[in-house]
Amino acid sequence: MARIKDRKLGDEYLTVKSRFGNIRGFVSKDYPNVAQFLGIPFAEAPTGLRRWLPPVPKASVDHLDATEFGPSCPQWFDGPPSIYNSDVTDFRIDDPMSEDCLSLSIWVPKKAASGPSASKLPVIVWITGGAFLVGGSTVPYQNPTPWVETSQRHIVVSINYRLTIFGFPNAAGLAPQERNLGLLDQRLGLEWVHKHISSFGGDPSRLTHFGQSAGARSVDVHSFQYPDNPLVWNQIMDSGCALPALPVPNVENNYFSFIAQKLGFEGGSPTAELEFMRQQPAEKLLDFIKTHAASKEKPVLSFRPIVDNFTIFADFEERAKAGNFSKLPAIIGTLDDEGNALAPYNPEGVDEDIARRITTNYFLKSAVTMSRCRSAYAPTFRFLFKDPAPAGTSSFPNISPRPWMRVYHSSELPLIFGTHSWFRGPSTVLEEKISKAWQELYVVFAEEGPDGLRRLGWEESSKGRGIVIGSGTRGWESVDISELDGDL
Repeated sequence: MARIKDRKLGDEYLTVKSRFGNIRGFVSKDYPNVAQFLGIPFAEAPTGLRRWLPPVPKASVDHLDATEFGPSCPQWFDGPPSIYNSDVTDFRIDDPMSEDCLSLSIWVPKKAASGPSASKLPVIVWITGGAFLVGGSTVPYQNPTPWVETSQRHIVVSINYRLTIFGFPNAAGLAPQERNLGLLDQRLGLEWVHKHISSFGGDPSRLTHFGQSAGARSVDVHSFQYPDNPLVWNQIMDSGCALPALPVPNVENNYFSFIAQKLGFEGGSPTAELEFMRQQPAEKLLDFIKTHAASKEKPVLSFRPIVDNFTIFADFEERAKAGNFSKLPAIIGTLDDEGNALAPYNPEGVDEDIARRITTNYFLKSAVTMSRCRSAYAPTFRFLFKDPAPAGTSSFPNISPRPWMRVYHSSELPLIFGTHSWFRGPSTVLEEKISKAWQELYVVFAEEGPDGLRRLGWEESSKGRGIVIGSGTRGWESVDISELDGDL
């Protein structure tokens, strides 16, 4: 199927009047019940002297054409073979890329965007994953148009944020609270949604924060940074949470300085170093990182969040045990074969021992620990996604084109967003059933909170229950929590 960001003959256009300005969106003839407003800037461009500074709210505008996605943050995909760059490239962004990337996109039922309504819809605010190195709103598999078309009961917003060296520079010339800029971008985008979403038919009192992988970690981190002002009423964390600690502290700030020196900085104060680096084109910075990575020379550069005790804390588990977070109802879940995408790639099959250790030690243990801490203070719901097919085969051949892939890290997203049939052939009956069931669980949670899940039969983990998605007559079934926790 053609990627639906492309305009087509027969598309409609409509304008929403908001306090931010008159925003022009469109309705694709392929999805005639969804109004799309793409690439809305929520912050001033973080370029020039604003590079590596906290985001500044975008001033209101008179008119804005929001019919095309805004650019994603500069990023690169080259590297060793993997599921994502060898078999299933639909988790990667579409072009373009630019430092001027701080925008958000909104998908809303056409009827809700067409005029004032007494009843406002719940909103799912989506934070993309990608290890804080890649990602953005243009990822094809994460386009929520089919989901909103089917539901007609909720709105989805996707927020772009700065990545890699642009979002997490860890430069000595910056104050500690300025070093995890991508997380500050996410918060400012959320504030924009809270302020303006009612103009699009959304209910600002029913925002659900939803993230996967690094996006899920981000959602969890925000609940610790803003315990008394979360702006959302629910959280969904797929394949990630604030645990475990990220393995890239780099407290000496030498990654940033290493690049500066290699690009010609002759020495001086941290402020002078920062000024020099702000003068370098974004493409030059990214090209250096790519070339250095390919050389396999040390140091191994990695620009991801660091402990700053402002956005990222060193003691998340202790804080969770003490209840030092926003205490919101939460869904926390993992996939049974997460590590199949992250173990060394072999097209003939993954090393199952390595893959299982990644699944258990990085994803499952963290989810179990965090959910146990959270459940003492707030309703917490656990899920495990499993492929019901026999080992060595796949129930999802278009999402997992090699049978050994099964339900690898991120493979649930096409099912949740409804894009599973976009690439590599039609979906199976089972895929359709699981997708509709999963979508309904999340929409009901966004609409009604914990009461909605309980009404459907999903009991919280404090009662010793969870669900397995991928089995049962409804596409999921309630099980004893021990079936999710294993031996942990």
